[in-house]
Amino acid sequence: MARKLLGVSVAATTVAALLLTFGSGVALAQVVASATGSGQFHVSGSLRTFTFNANTDSSGNTTGQTQANNRSADIKWHGTLDCLNVIGNVATMSGVVTDITPGLGDPFVVGSHILFQVIDNGEGSNAPPDLISLTFFFGTGTNPGCTGFGIFATIPIEHGNVQVH
Repeated sequence: MARKLLGVSVAATTVAALLLTFGSGVALAQVVASATGSGQFHVSGSLRTFTFNANTDSSGNTTGQTQANNRSADIKWHGTLDCLNVIGNVATMSGVVTDITPGLGDPFVVGSHILFQVIDNGEGSNAPPDLISLTFFFGTGTNPGCTGFGIFATIPIEHGNVQVH
């Protein structure tokens, strides 16, 4: 009898959890825009490397990460992305610096806002290289967002790939 009651109790708890999850009208958010990439490029002969990923869900929330290394300035940074604007094959992203080595002073400090853009030019050996912009740093009190900037990704990516969806 105790075993039968335990089975009914587990089944009732499972059904109740499913009803609360799906019967409440709460839908799981789906990804509606994404951008990912990594690679390297040169600016004035100096190597720079980068990686990033960002997703915006159907409720408008953007999450992501970015990391880069500017060897000519000897700066490495990591940031969280909280804005993604995708128009066709162009993705513009912004967020906040969460780690920077070394911190050179404002705007190159933890808490600074950053903005960059990529262009996905397709796949395969016949496609032109994907493009990236420099990363722009803004003071800790200035949030540039990621809309209304036009096209500013003009640097060809070497040995890497960008995908914008």
